[in-house]
Amino acid sequence: MWSDAGERYKTPIADIFSAENKLQIQLRIEATLAKVQSKLGLVTEEEADRIANAVDRVSIERVKEIEAEIHHDLMAVVRALAEQAGAAGEKVHLGATSNDIQDTTLALQLSQVKTMLLDLLDNISQELFRLAKEFKDQPCIGRTHGQFAVPTTVGFKFANFLYELQLAKEKLEQAQVNISKFSGAIGNYASTHRLDIENELFDALGLEPTAISTQVVSRVVHANFMNAVALNASVLERISKEIRNLQRSEIKEWFEPFSSKQVGSSAMPHKRNPHKSERVSGLSRIIRNNVAVALENIALEHERDISHSSVERIIIPESTNLLYFISNQMLRILTGLEINIKGIEQNLKKAAGVSKSEQVLKRLVDKVGRQEGHELLRQHLHAEDYAKSVMNDPEITKYLSEEELKTLFSDIDTGLAIEKTDTILTQYQSDWANYRS
Repeated sequence: MWSDAGERYKTPIADIFSAENKLQIQLRIEATLAKVQSKLGLVTEEEADRIANAVDRVSIERVKEIEAEIHHDLMAVVRALAEQAGAAGEKVHLGATSNDIQDTTLALQLSQVKTMLLDLLDNISQELFRLAKEFKDQPCIGRTHGQFAVPTTVGFKFANFLYELQLAKEKLEQAQVNISKFSGAIGNYASTHRLDIENELFDALGLEPTAISTQVVSRVVHANFMNAVALNASVLERISKEIRNLQRSEIKEWFEPFSSKQVGSSAMPHKRNPHKSERVSGLSRIIRNNVAVALENIALEHERDISHSSVERIIIPESTNLLYFISNQMLRILTGLEINIKGIEQNLKKAAGVSKSEQVLKRLVDKVGRQEGHELLRQHLHAEDYAKSVMNDPEITKYLSEEELKTLFSDIDTGLAIEKTDTILTQYQSDWANYRS
């Protein structure tokens, strides 16, 4: 906000929350309200037309000028519109309270933002689907706690990411942001004693009325949306961390795209830093932290206080803009991701011994039981060549022949990784046909 970050990470989402766009939405709502009230006989058709025609003559400069004098941003909009509406000016904002307009403005902004975010996340899902399918059969070593575990497949990794992103996207899709209220100062319709204005207004705007409200729509709605945004950011960070770790000099399995003229380090020309993935990780922290602030906004006093308002002007545009930014970054990363098969195979070879310990243990269970078998194999964990050390252990070779051990240590068993990947790919294709339709 007070640095170059605003421009550095700016996306089309920022335009939706710009002061100019917000003003246009507010004016549209006021004009639509007058049209609805004309239809219901509360203002004349001529008055509604005058208000609608005045919208284009309201300048943001005049609104700011009025706000500087009266210290109320929405009332500044109302007065600026009333000035341009002439004799119909007295009918502007009829029966409304500020948050009838403000929450409706936010609902329209968030509806547009949600669609944009989902469209971009859908593109990421398609890239994850492509990668899972392309590398479905490619064995690689799995890792837990940063250590060699057992073999899996590259496609299985991407299938996991695809599944998690689908779960997060579902939460974003389900987040109901297209709701607002036109129910007056404390939400009980005291100013109008009627529901038809709200119903007609939101029907015209493509929104839904909330079931009940105070002066504001419940901030549970917005906290739920912010949580869904953070869920998606967290999945993207999980993918970015895998890329960052597998790009390490001593691993060299995956590499994010790096252009021919790109610079990794000002001091070390050899560096190929995964800076885009690191950026995804870093910015996702801001998005997650904003969820806690959104939760604080729920507990407003009585029928409403204003403590949430200033906060939402920052955290909602910031989080949604940043999710769009890191989603776009992740799409670029995945589209150009380099999978180093040679590096993968070298690490599989390095792990050839220890990665088979589970398979050897399964054979020993039938001979000596699980606990004793586990202890026999654990004794070799510090060996430089785990497989050789195990095959030279007379306590183990009493139960398993050298030939049997050689077969176990040479086999690459990826379990049901390929079958499970196929399941996720099929599920994705099936769900995609009906997704968001």
